[in-house]
Amino acid sequence: MLESSTGAHMAQLRMQLAQMTAASQLLERYATDEKSRAYLSTINQSVCRMLRLVGRLELARRLTDEDEVRLQVAPLDITRWGTDLARRLEGALAGANVSFTWEVAPGLSGVADGGMLEQLVLELVSNAAKTASPVKLTVQPGTGSVRITVSDQGPGLDAQQLSALFQQPPQEEQGMGVALAQQIAQLHGGLLMADSKLGYGVNMVAVIPLRDGMPPRRLETPPPQWGDNGLDPVLVGLSDVLPARSFAPDTLG
Repeated sequence: MLESSTGAHMAQLRMQLAQMTAASQLLERYATDEKSRAYLSTINQSVCRMLRLVGRLELARRLTDEDEVRLQVAPLDITRWGTDLARRLEGALAGANVSFTWEVAPGLSGVADGGMLEQLVLELVSNAAKTASPVKLTVQPGTGSVRITVSDQGPGLDAQQLSALFQQPPQEEQGMGVALAQQIAQLHGGLLMADSKLGYGVNMVAVIPLRDGMPPRRLETPPPQWGDNGLDPVLVGLSDVLPARSFAPDTLG
């Protein structure tokens, strides 16, 4: 009963956010001066942050419910997927003055849920960008797998902090992102690892098996009823680290 009620409330929140997005778009024609456009940018940023919060809560609820956890698996050109995502991340993070570099190996393909893997990367990149240090994404072949690595050059973590990343339930915002990424990796039959030393940043590595099919208990499910109101999921996923100017009406199209 409570789970059903929570889902209904999430749907209502998304409906209200969709109306706010529509109202913001209508106001654009009247925002002719710099001050008004700055206000609109802040509104857009807040909407994206709320969309991110609702989306993460919905995903967390699904990932903890065995009856709801399903992957939309399909043949995936991982090289193309990784390159497209990296370019979008690069463009978005430039607005936050975060140095972002990437490497994607050629010839990678497999069967996976591209949307879920994108969410995994967004969670890890968001955490890395909060260190205000250079961030790097690499997508490389492993032994029968693909290795997705997100690295930063921040202050790093000691052994206790590193262990706390994987505590359940998550203790901090960073922990929630790691928990979601870990569960997504596990759904693909893979795992998420972390490596860090104080003063040397953090390396987060998702190992995703390359296979012709997925575990039979993970079946396809229809897409979520609500999306990100037509906004780029990268902007929504990084809205907690991007400045308001990244959400200017002209930027959102």
